[in-house]
Amino acid sequence: MSVTPTFGRYAEIPVDQMTAEQKEGYRFLVEGPRGRLPGPYKVWVHNPKLLRAASPLGQHFTPGQSSLTEREREIAVIVITSKWHSAYPTAAHEKRGKEVGIPASTVEAMIAGLPASFADLREQVVYEVATTLADGRLVS
Repeated sequence: MSVTPTFGRYAEIPVDQMTAEQKEGYRFLVEGPRGRLPGPYKVWVHNPKLLRAASPLGQHFTPGQSSLTEREREIAVIVITSKWHSAYPTAAHEKRGKEVGIPASTVEAMIAGLPASFADLREQVVYEVATTLADGRLVS
């Protein structure tokens, strides 16, 4: 029988209790470009094969690794996570959005689902595309 709980809140595995394969996955993340074990990766370390398979996707969203600036990325993430009522990521990205210079009133408007506008044209386009996707899942 498995000692891993199958229900309830997630229980993080202490490093000293990880299997050799899990420790390798843990080191892969902590010693990589992220330098830490954020959000979903804490769960994925349970399954190192999944972690390795999903890593390129996560790497794409690492700041500096995509075509979006950090502000643009935060605009998109805030719109999507708040639309889906995802409390934890919305709170995390509310904080991050303000840290990268998005005005607090704009961040709060996006979270509330209120219209927001941006002086930077690219940021406005990112906002409009994210809002359109969140509302209808289709961009024309």
